[in-house]
Order: sequence, then structure tokens, then C-alpha cells
Amino acid sequence: MKIGFYGYKGAGASTLYNALTGLDVPTGFAAGKNKVNLGTVKVPDERIDQLSSFYNPAKTTCSELVFSDFPAVTNSEKQSLGNISDARALDILALVAGAFTDEFSQEKKNPVEELEDLLEELIMVDLEQVEKYLKKTKKLPKNNFDPFVLKAMEKMAPHLEQGLSLRTLKLGKEELEHIRGFAFLSLKPALVAINVNEEELTNPLSEDVLKVAKKHNVRPFLLSAKVEEEISRLETEDQKMFLEDLGISQPLKDRFIREAYSLANLISFFTVGADEVRSWAVEKGAKAPEAAGVIHSDLEKGFIRAEVFHYNDLIEVDGNEKALKAAGKFRLEGKDYVVKDGDIMNIRFNV
Repeated sequence: MKIGFYGYKGAGASTLYNALTGLDVPTGFAAGKNKVNLGTVKVPDERIDQLSSFYNPAKTTCSELVFSDFPAVTNSEKQSLGNISDARALDILALVAGAFTDEFSQEKKNPVEELEDLLEELIMVDLEQVEKYLKKTKKLPKNNFDPFVLKAMEKMAPHLEQGLSLRTLKLGKEELEHIRGFAFLSLKPALVAINVNEEELTNPLSEDVLKVAKKHNVRPFLLSAKVEEEISRLETEDQKMFLEDLGISQPLKDRFIREAYSLANLISFFTVGADEVRSWAVEKGAKAPEAAGVIHSDLEKGFIRAEVFHYNDLIEVDGNEKALKAAGKFRLEGKDYVVKDGDIMNIRFNV
């Protein structure tokens, strides 16, 4: 899954990126103007550590996320989303809005204004794309165009003109499938990271921020990028101590990735063995062949059935598969089986 960070200068997008990736890209006045920073992060999951202790594999592989930190510009330039081609390839947008007191000017940043401006940019980019498409249809016979795409575009134009995100427009399943290739930005799932002062980290989000988030159907996420970047560089035990002092139970990376998984409607399943223990991400509601396809396309094409047991059941028998089978909790599932979070699967296939 690919997640991209966008924000105006001084909002803290690069600091957040550093806190999540463990990298040290320049921030503030030292930040580069045009460079896109890329970082890969392993998805933290205590279950895979436990499974590795049971199976003692040659290799343990976690699911990964790719984070992109895009160049920031000043709010007045209204060009934070200048890297449009890169933005279209993302699965989730992370829009960063400052809500802290600037250390130089001592002025409190307005997250509502920044958030509204960022969301407006997404809308305007999409509106331009829709208008170009509809302009084409006027020059050529309508039967030259996909009727599902045309119908969707005709719905989207007035919605976008009202300054509304496409996330809030009801589109049919077939329409969504047919417009997938356009990769509309205001249709993408979006986290809005509200970057606050350290002492405000456990405060509730403001009503104004919640109102904007609801209007555009985006998910707000409270954090304090600067202090959490500092904590992320500490040893594990020291991290726990500082997080407790702040009244937080988990590091930023764990909290942020959990929100991203929830927003993308993803769950985790596992494959285990002496060679490798590995976690995989699949969309909630996926059936067994789709999960097999995440591992390899050949497994989906030649899917016969899956041997399935659950992580929680394995824990109950202390990793003993024989005891699990004796308890009747080791199952063979067919093509209609819906994968559950925590399933451990072995795919039987034939190609």
C-alpha cells in the first residue's frame, strides 16, 4: 500500500514522515524544494513475532507500506499537489495540517484553513479532469464513450463545482469500476493529520476540524509530529516511558498504520512454515482465492482449496498444530470462504 504526505510549508509533513520511517530527511528551512522522499516501513504486528517463535523459520517477512513525502509549498501558492502523476498512484492521501504554535512567530496555526485549502486543491484537480472529458464528449458521438464513465462524469461535475469531494457522492458499483483508471484524487481515502503542540496531544479534536472532516468524508488523526519524531529515535524501553508521560499507549507508527489499514479496509492473514513466516494484507471481505492471489497470481488461478486455522486458536494450544487438528480447528475451505483477520492459510493449487 502506498501512502503520500502532502502539506504546506511548516505544517510538519516531513517531520511526520521521519517519525514514521525512521529516516532523517531535511525539514523546515532545510527541506529540499523539489525532491520526493520515499521510505518503506514494516507493518508492526505482535502476532508475526509470536508465530516466528513457534515455527523458528529461516526468514520472517512483514507486510510493508511505502511512504512518499512530497515537496511542500507556501499556502499562497496553492500548488501543494503539484506532483499529480505521483499522487494518482497512491492508495491513501495523508494531508498534514498544522495546529501548533510556530516557534519563530509564536502564532498558532489554523488547521481548518489549511485543511480546507488542501481539500479544495483535490477537488479542483478532479474538476479540471472531468470538464476535459465532458468537453470531448460534445465533439464526438456519445456512443464513442463508455456509458458508465459518461454517466459518472455527468454526476461528478456539479458535485465538484459545489466544492464537494467525490468521496461524498453516491456512485454505483459499476460506475466506480469503470472510472477506476482516472484515479480521482478527491475520491481516494484520506487521513488528515492534525499536528498539534505536545501538551495538546491527548485533547479532543476541535469541532471545526471534525466538521470539515465530515463534510469531505476524510478521517482526522491527531498527532504531535516533532515530539513523536524525537520519541521514535529512542530505545524501546525509553519510548514506553516517554509515551506514558504523554498519556499515549502506542508509538505513532503503530497508531498511524492501524488507522491506515482501517481506512483502506485491510486485514492481515499469515502463511507459516520452516522456510518463512509471513504476513499479508488483503481487503476485508476477500474470499480465499483473492487472498491466494495476493501471495502469487498462479495460486489464485489454480486455487483448489485452503487449509485454514486461526492465530487465536493456535495460541490456545501453544503453537501445537497436532493439538489444533485434534480439537477440530484445522479446516479445509473452498472458493467461497471469506478470509478473517488473523487467519493462517496454506493454499492448495494446481496450474
